[in-house]
Amino acid sequence: MVDGSGRGLSISVKLPLLIGGLVVAVTGSYGWAAYQTVRRSTATAVTARLGTVVDQLALTLKASRDQLIAAARAVADSPAVRAYALEPGESRRAATQAALRPAGPQAQQIAAVELWSADRHPLVGVGEGNRWSSAAAARALLDDVGADSGAVGRFFTVGDSVGYAVAAPVVTRSRVRGYVVQWRRIGQAGDTREQNARLNRLIGSDAHLFIGNVADDVWTDLARRVPPPPVDVTHAAGVLRYERDGVGPVLGGARPVPRTPWVVLVEFPRDVAIAPARQFLARLIVVGAGILGLGLLAAWGTSRTITRPLVRLTHAAEAMAAGDYSQPVTAPMGNDELGRLAAAFDVMVTHVRESRQGLEDRVQARTAELEDRNAELEAFAYSISHDLRAPLRAMQGFSLALLEDYGDRLDEAGRRFAERVITAARTMDRLIDDLLAYSRLARAELRLVPLDLGRLVRTSLDQLDGEVKGRAAHITVAEPLPAAVGHGTTLAQVFANLLGNAIKFVPAGRVPEVLVRAERHGDFVRVWVEDNGIGIAAEHHERIFRVFERLHRAEDYPGTGIGLAIVRKGVERMGGHVGLESALGSGSKFWIDLPGAS
Repeated sequence: MVDGSGRGLSISVKLPLLIGGLVVAVTGSYGWAAYQTVRRSTATAVTARLGTVVDQLALTLKASRDQLIAAARAVADSPAVRAYALEPGESRRAATQAALRPAGPQAQQIAAVELWSADRHPLVGVGEGNRWSSAAAARALLDDVGADSGAVGRFFTVGDSVGYAVAAPVVTRSRVRGYVVQWRRIGQAGDTREQNARLNRLIGSDAHLFIGNVADDVWTDLARRVPPPPVDVTHAAGVLRYERDGVGPVLGGARPVPRTPWVVLVEFPRDVAIAPARQFLARLIVVGAGILGLGLLAAWGTSRTITRPLVRLTHAAEAMAAGDYSQPVTAPMGNDELGRLAAAFDVMVTHVRESRQGLEDRVQARTAELEDRNAELEAFAYSISHDLRAPLRAMQGFSLALLEDYGDRLDEAGRRFAERVITAARTMDRLIDDLLAYSRLARAELRLVPLDLGRLVRTSLDQLDGEVKGRAAHITVAEPLPAAVGHGTTLAQVFANLLGNAIKFVPAGRVPEVLVRAERHGDFVRVWVEDNGIGIAAEHHERIFRVFERLHRAEDYPGTGIGLAIVRKGVERMGGHVGLESALGSGSKFWIDLPGAS
């Protein structure tokens, strides 16, 4: 379950789930391993069964071949056939046809019987020779017939039926006088049922038997012509796996029939072959579900015993985290490990309560003391600035009066000394202003809000209008500038200092060129202030951001040495960073990173 504060599942739920997950993992792993073992055993058994079956069928068909040739030899050895082959004549035709005409239980399988001469021309025949016999097929078959042996031919089709030929020699006085050719058909209803019954006993009712030519052009299931298998089975070894239309995935085994142009193929549907493994898996799932249910039930009972005291301890800890130290947890607990933990927790709560009270008292005292000291420091700073400015104003005023009233009485050195006093007083006044600004920036509370950087840059340029016009500087602002989060007054002072430096630190005789641009830099907005000034050597890149750090004489580039320190302090107070890219004599590129406004 999920509690109201959205903290996720409780231990009373997690523990049963954990144990149940372990039970599922263990049961699933062992079950899968057992299933794979059964499946491999089943596949091995099917492979062995296929090999045995196709070997037996190949031998059976070879024996049938011998029987067929023996039957044809019996006809060839009849006196009437021998006499006609030795000396054909119309008077012997009727007796020869009677000897050729099939009789007995296999008569229906023989469509036609012919007697051929030794030079392989048909002499006489009975049955449907005009439909079933083929002179080309007969002559090809007779090439395989010897004086003491016969031969069987390839399967051929007549309409929807399948047939084959059996030939035997007619031998008289150890010489071949002719040949008896029987044209047999496959698929007569009576013997097909008998054949299927025998085959089912041999290979099983789920298997299918097919016989075809080694040339893979005609196939039959002993009842009718069937499509050939989708793979080459005549040269394959082992178990074949392929798809049979109307059946699906099958496992097949094939063997050539010795001394024939035939190959025998037995197919098992793959689903039937792996059915024992699937049955085992189904039973395993039922058993695993029972084990899982018992495991979850046991885990739930165990978790109830363990998690009840933990829940009480958790509530007490949550109350303490919320500031309530008045809820002891030892009363309902026992003397086991959880009970001792609860007692230690109560002691800890007492210590924390006392320590917190003492800490709050010290914090209040220190806060009051710090506020008094800050107030004193603020008053001291303003007092010092006022007290310092009074003599500075006096020095500046008297020096100006001296130049105005007695300038004509002073020589060149005297006037120069008076002007230097005035300049020093003004520099000291600016230094006091910068120090006060830096002090206020370090201590002031800054309220950060989204700002329009373009407006702030324009405001800073308005403040520097005199310097810009005095140096005829070219200032370019790549509008629009993206919004950033900062403090308006502080950021305006940062821009004023950076732009003022960009205009000031340019060699005499060179027109200052300043570019202000901004870009997205991750979650920050990076603002660049680029100039064409004197540049800064790499070893001074960090030094220039310190207070009172100057790289040049005041006579060359006037200033207090605090401007860039104010820039760094202000940017860091707004959660940003500051840096530069510069080399001596190549201008400077100052950048500041400020949090971007979403």
